[in-house]
Amino acid sequence: MNLLEQCQKWNEDGEYQKIIDALEAIPARERTPEMDSELARACSNLAEPGNRELFEKAIALLSPHEEYFKGDHCWNFRMGYACYYLDQEGMALRYFEQALEARPGDQDTQSFIDDCRRRLALPRFEKNFRERTEEAWTAFTGIEGELREMMDNHKLQERGEELVEKCSAALELALTSPSFELGFNGTKYELILSAEGSRARLFPLVYFQRHAPESVLEHWNILVGRQTSEEFGFRAGETEIRPEEVQVWAKKQEDRVSLSLYGEKLLSLMQEDEEPAWWLAYTLIDQVLGEVSEIALINELQLIEKPGESVPADKPTVLSELRQILQDMGFRLWDDARDYLDNCYISYELKPVEDPDADWRLDVYTGSSRLPVLINEYMSAGSDMEDEYRKDGIAAGFLCYPLDGFGGGNRAEQILQFRDTLQEAIQEHAGSDAVTFLGDATGLYCGYLDFLAWDLPAVLDAAREFFAETDLLWGGFHVFRRDVGAVRLWEQEKEPEMDPETGSLLSGKDIETLESFEDGVSGYFGQMLHWLENFIEQGVQEGRFTQRQAEQDLQIALWYSFACNNLDMYQYYYKAAQWMKHSEKNAGGCAMWYYRYSVSLMYCGQLEEALDYAEKGIREEPDYPWIWLQAGKLRSHFGNKAGALEAVARGLALEPGDYEFLTLKKEIEDDAALEQMEYHWINPDADQILQQGLDETADDKYRAISCMTVNQEGLEEFWTVFGPKPEPYTPAAPFIQFPYMIKECQVDLVFQMNEGGMSKLNMDWLKQLKNRLQDGQWLERVHPDGRSACLDTVLVGLDYHLGLLYKLTKAEEYFQISFNPDGTEVEDSFWSSGESSEPELYTKEEMDAVEQYIQRTFGEFGHVFHELVSPDIHVDICVIPPSGKRNYYTLVTMGMGAHPMNVPDELAEYHLERAELAVSLPPDWKLDEESMKNEQWYWPIGLLKALARLPIASDTWLGWGHTMDKQTPFAKNTELCAAILIEPQNTEENGRLCQLPGGEEVNFYQVIPLYREEIEYKLEHDADTLLEKMAEVDFVVDPDRPNCMDRTCRTEKES
Repeated sequence: MNLLEQCQKWNEDGEYQKIIDALEAIPARERTPEMDSELARACSNLAEPGNRELFEKAIALLSPHEEYFKGDHCWNFRMGYACYYLDQEGMALRYFEQALEARPGDQDTQSFIDDCRRRLALPRFEKNFRERTEEAWTAFTGIEGELREMMDNHKLQERGEELVEKCSAALELALTSPSFELGFNGTKYELILSAEGSRARLFPLVYFQRHAPESVLEHWNILVGRQTSEEFGFRAGETEIRPEEVQVWAKKQEDRVSLSLYGEKLLSLMQEDEEPAWWLAYTLIDQVLGEVSEIALINELQLIEKPGESVPADKPTVLSELRQILQDMGFRLWDDARDYLDNCYISYELKPVEDPDADWRLDVYTGSSRLPVLINEYMSAGSDMEDEYRKDGIAAGFLCYPLDGFGGGNRAEQILQFRDTLQEAIQEHAGSDAVTFLGDATGLYCGYLDFLAWDLPAVLDAAREFFAETDLLWGGFHVFRRDVGAVRLWEQEKEPEMDPETGSLLSGKDIETLESFEDGVSGYFGQMLHWLENFIEQGVQEGRFTQRQAEQDLQIALWYSFACNNLDMYQYYYKAAQWMKHSEKNAGGCAMWYYRYSVSLMYCGQLEEALDYAEKGIREEPDYPWIWLQAGKLRSHFGNKAGALEAVARGLALEPGDYEFLTLKKEIEDDAALEQMEYHWINPDADQILQQGLDETADDKYRAISCMTVNQEGLEEFWTVFGPKPEPYTPAAPFIQFPYMIKECQVDLVFQMNEGGMSKLNMDWLKQLKNRLQDGQWLERVHPDGRSACLDTVLVGLDYHLGLLYKLTKAEEYFQISFNPDGTEVEDSFWSSGESSEPELYTKEEMDAVEQYIQRTFGEFGHVFHELVSPDIHVDICVIPPSGKRNYYTLVTMGMGAHPMNVPDELAEYHLERAELAVSLPPDWKLDEESMKNEQWYWPIGLLKALARLPIASDTWLGWGHTMDKQTPFAKNTELCAAILIEPQNTEENGRLCQLPGGEEVNFYQVIPLYREEIEYKLEHDADTLLEKMAEVDFVVDPDRPNCMDRTCRTEKES
């Protein structure tokens, strides 16, 4: 067996490192092209997604042999494979297409081609440019002091290469192959980033420049484009050339200039080697004009051998005077790249294609752009610039939408107004750091908005949200390349069936049910909210309406906010505010909606927005009295006393003698604070008890209003105790959460409130809390069954009660202990999987039926993980080993269904009370006894057990589409941290239901672990929408699988 045959066998056995060791033992100059190809394959197969070094090494090994392997399937496939995992899908596609041409019908190659096209259509980066920029500046901040020291010591000749390498390593975290110069201007150090003559490269450099940290800018000027210099020269070999020694002829060509250069030294250098001569010519021009002006103004450059041949022999001037020449010709010189990019729009007109089925943008007849190279390449079916941007996590694309809804005499004005509004909405919701707009275009059928996305998901989410609030039939996204299709971001949903009597998804009977929860002063508002949430979840699951349609329903919004606001707790006001915003477009003429939304915003501390919606409510329905009450309070808070009293007068005219208005009038006259105006009950008798200090719920009322305004002094004192304030830091989303160190252990500190509530916490109590945390007494805890655990999260309530959440050290399980404000433990507050003296069990007949069903549906048991301690239910884990039909482990719970879950009455007919769970693991997953002591292998079993007990611990139920959020990764070797339940995979059609002897049904569900972004996406949208995005995700667990919110990535190794 020769070496290549041995490498093939090692490859089949997955022993890639042996291939690398054997082939790298041979000197590179002695390896054959076939050996380099095998070595490249081994590097790619050994690499994990994200390991750029090995994939780049594979390309470096393969590239020199392109001509040798021309037309070879394997070489092209291997090049495509390495490019694919380097986020270079455009290049990968070209190689895969050539590989398929060499081996027609190859399924693996076709699969990669299909996936490349999907990923090209919707770029998903391991790290987008916004993240890369932040990472690069963090790295630069860490080394900039060392760079300054090296430059100060005047040892650049000795350490110049080291200086460049250090700086380059930091910049390469954001920019592929950065071109830069380092210097000192006598006052500050300078980092000069060169675009190498490309307008397109200016955009990411300007973005990078704008995000330089303040700590860096204290010592450095960050400049984009080579700067002008005086009295300089360049040496090329033995020849030194100065701009005074070069003649230049300038010819105006519309808005730009063509240059011809002549110089004896330049000519001599060119005769020796053209490449350095051209580089030197452009560098000389950059130093005279500045690189930004060169990019902006120089259209063409030629080096001539003799004056008079291609240019007039007279009127030459020296290159050093070029700036003045261009100014005399009427051109503006640009020294600031950002200023230039803001003013470099060009307008264009095209002959449109009238075929409505032609490629996107071919219908364009007019447009404007700051980056015409993208337009030109797209129209000519090129994609070089789009590919170059993609390498750095930048998406170059455009939004597209139909124009058939715009009509009338001012159609053009409508289109422009819509485009401006779309742009503003994206900047507002995604943030200006996420996008740079390049221009727009109008076609016969569609409108287009062009941009560079530094954070594409944020941009598309904002666009999707905007389109959904319009009357457009659809809205889409397309990258600047013709060989892929558009991605639909939004399509009008099918209209749901509305109740003809109520005009709502709620029927008259539903509204009667909701009214029944209201009981005088108190009301069963918690039950009301629970009923509403169940109604919505059931309607979505049954397909009667979508989550968005429920959110936009006016009646649902009014009842939802009524329930939340009357629960009078910060977290419920927050829920109301989040829910209400979706139904605004249907709230015209309904001041009640504006009143309830304004109240929820006010209690969340968003006071300016609350006043704005109160004023809007007045304009919508001025005869609704309570909108005047809300406006009066907020006008007074913002210093408009006359306007506040006017609001009271208008309210009293509608509700003569009303207690609330009369009380508010007096408080406005007394200049009372907003908190005092809200420290009331509607019922006069109950309010008098509150004001006299006799109401037992007074503390609850105070806590509710404490989140409305921020006590700046209190906030500053807070950070003196728990600071310094972490970066990044979000004031409320909806709670304050930040990492906190306790004796070298990091925990999450969560204040279940916004900054307003946090700023009013008692300072002495906060200092006591810090002392209790720092003495370490809470860092470790033993579970009642003897297992050790470490503190994971500290929850701090507005009522000063604490929740300490512990994670077991050898299992993915948690338990929580509650503490009183004085630090004593609350009796019987232990929470984990629940406790019971006798666990709930299947009967023998039921157990036999479940066992037979599992073996019939999933396969014969290999063995069973028997549970030794069962406080509530006895959950065994059946292990079905890999087989020819199912080449993976299947783990199935057996015992969870013994406990009937608390399913809402409205769903009783679906028999969802009992359930069991399954999870699938790769065939090489370690399930031996020793490996079960390691969380790397144990966590899926822990996840099944935690989910099985969740319905008991939380008195709830689990069903299709339900999710569980652990908050932190399941293990150190994965970022997966949550899970969703779906139907069992790769089973027969009846693989979901097991019939018990007594007629009851046990529902089986597949557990699919999720990333943080995926569960957040599900919570924002719904399970169906998430699962559509996860269509390419295998149900077999892969701890390192691609995040479907980030990129779609194949996991199989190259064969």
